[in-house]
Amino acid sequence: MLSDEELLQICRKYTIPCPVCVKESEYHRLKRDMARAAETEGDGHPLSYKWGAKGFDSVDPLQFFMAACSNCGFTGELDDADYRQAGKAPDLYLRDFGEPALQAYKDGASLGKGAAQSLLKRVAESDALLRTLAQLHLGILAQCSRRKLSAGPIARYYLRVAWLYRDREKYYVDSDLEEISDSLQKCRKGFKSDIPTHEDYPVTPTVACDEVSALQLSRAYFERNYELLIEAKVEDELRLRLLLAEIGFRLYELTSDPVDYKKASSFFSGTIQQCLGILSDKSIIGGAVNRAREMLEKAGERGRELRALHKERGGEDVDDEAEGEAPAKAKITKKAKKSAKSASNGKGAKPKAKKSAAKPVEEAPAPALEDDRSVSERDKATRQISLLTEQVTDLKTRLEELEQDNTKWRQLIGRDALTGLPNRIALLSIQMPKIIKAFPDGGPFTCIAIGLDQVARVNLEHGWTMGDRMLKASAKGLLKICGEGEEVYRMDGANFVLTGRMDSNAARQRVSEMRRALGGSSVRVEETAMPMASSLGVVTVEQKVSSSEKEVTSAVYTALLRSLYRAKEKGGNTAEIHSITRF
Repeated sequence: MLSDEELLQICRKYTIPCPVCVKESEYHRLKRDMARAAETEGDGHPLSYKWGAKGFDSVDPLQFFMAACSNCGFTGELDDADYRQAGKAPDLYLRDFGEPALQAYKDGASLGKGAAQSLLKRVAESDALLRTLAQLHLGILAQCSRRKLSAGPIARYYLRVAWLYRDREKYYVDSDLEEISDSLQKCRKGFKSDIPTHEDYPVTPTVACDEVSALQLSRAYFERNYELLIEAKVEDELRLRLLLAEIGFRLYELTSDPVDYKKASSFFSGTIQQCLGILSDKSIIGGAVNRAREMLEKAGERGRELRALHKERGGEDVDDEAEGEAPAKAKITKKAKKSAKSASNGKGAKPKAKKSAAKPVEEAPAPALEDDRSVSERDKATRQISLLTEQVTDLKTRLEELEQDNTKWRQLIGRDALTGLPNRIALLSIQMPKIIKAFPDGGPFTCIAIGLDQVARVNLEHGWTMGDRMLKASAKGLLKICGEGEEVYRMDGANFVLTGRMDSNAARQRVSEMRRALGGSSVRVEETAMPMASSLGVVTVEQKVSSSEKEVTSAVYTALLRSLYRAKEKGGNTAEIHSITRF
């Protein structure tokens, strides 16, 4: 167990009043980015963490996940800001919970009986694994106390219960699984009697006493959540489908059950089909396509590993295509109930034995025995010595990540959605200040505003949709007349700006060429043609007299707009050159 000093190195201490019984309890919540998953398995289980402080590799971050009231047992996530602030407005927070369920918490605290009190006794135990498992089950009990059942959190909690059993030899070497299982078994009867009734349960929640039953329950509730997401965002549905496939894969590794193989294979197949659908859909662009490509590779590779394991265990090939997409709503519900039935009844905890050449799950090698005192002293010294160094390193890492995020967002906000060209933000907030800051080393530069004269007529005669299509075609035409070192930006409406390194004499010659080229060309969309004749406004910057890049940028843009509007007032297909070159 960590000392108070060690806890404060990685955690912040909170005093949170319970919204049900108002008793204040103290909790330790991990500091932001203190423990980040460095490597994960298919179902999200972290194989290792990157800690923000040295000496904590033997600590499981899940110990700091839940906050259980020490009096009544009402529980929420420590990372949930609404739960942390619930004590300030308990009626507002508890309006989503059923009154009988809340009364059961209060009665249990008074009498010392009930499911919550039974689990609270385990939370008070010295065994860290039993304590954390009890906290997660208290979280499940709290979620089931809501008026409207939300399957997602219950599925996540059961999945983390499975991770805890899986990590026993990594973080909880002193814990006895048989004793823990026996202790949790005693909670099942009270849990079953106190759990609020809901029509939406895919299977009745229970206390999971091993990884298999926890995964079965998790899958049942994720499948229910999947039913609700089919009509939601494509990416959410895709991620959940792949997660269901990975949970099925893990269950098949543990049980060798053909039903688990068939479910996992079906979800892998459905993930692959959906990814292919996204990649072939030209209306979907950007990050969604890249993520679909990554998921396609992962699902394909994991699906092959699953089939190889099935074949190795003597199974016959199953036609994945016959499974098609993931089951429809009614079908999923039926299978969810069937797959988790044994877990709800307390059965299925032991893996199925097969006569075929099924390989047992390999256990992790036992850790080398060391003197507990020497390990503790060494770790403590390491934590104290490295604390400041690690904080500086972590700060640098976070700054680099923030800079990468800033770069990404600058790119996103600096791009015009219709034409794909850089927009006004890119010109006025990024490019022009950079050019002005480089004065006089960079030399003079010129901005040529281009106002397409005929777009308004197209909008009036053919509608805005055709007008937008003409703008896209015009943007491509403007790119074709760009010279070396020149760039085109879309400002707004039918107005564009071309920039380049040129003095006033070169700018006069360039704008004359552009006026002739645009005046003699047109763009066509289907049967509709539009002349590219344009009004041109020209501003050249040869000297910088203001020390403020922001002031110079503003003055140049104002002059550019004036020149463009004067050219339009002359009747279009003409150019107006601003006389001032000092800004």
